[in-house]
Amino acid sequence: MEWIIITVIVIVAALVACILWAKQLSKHKFQCKACSKEFNAKWNKLLFAIHSDDYYEIRCPYCNHKGCIEKQNSD
Repeated sequence: MEWIIITVIVIVAALVACILWAKQLSKHKFQCKACSKEFNAKWNKLLFAIHSDDYYEIRCPYCNHKGCIEKQNSD
């Protein structure tokens, strides 16, 4: 019975960590590859977005293009 409690605690902690990561990432600027406009994405869209390095497949709110959206670096 103890292993069930430990497993539930680990799963809940992982979910909380993923949500906090998505909320932090939503503060970053994104640039659309089609129209080059910058925008902030909602955290719930980023939570389930397919991504690779600095490219995210999220929908642009301006041109509605869904494809690779480049995250702007704060250099």
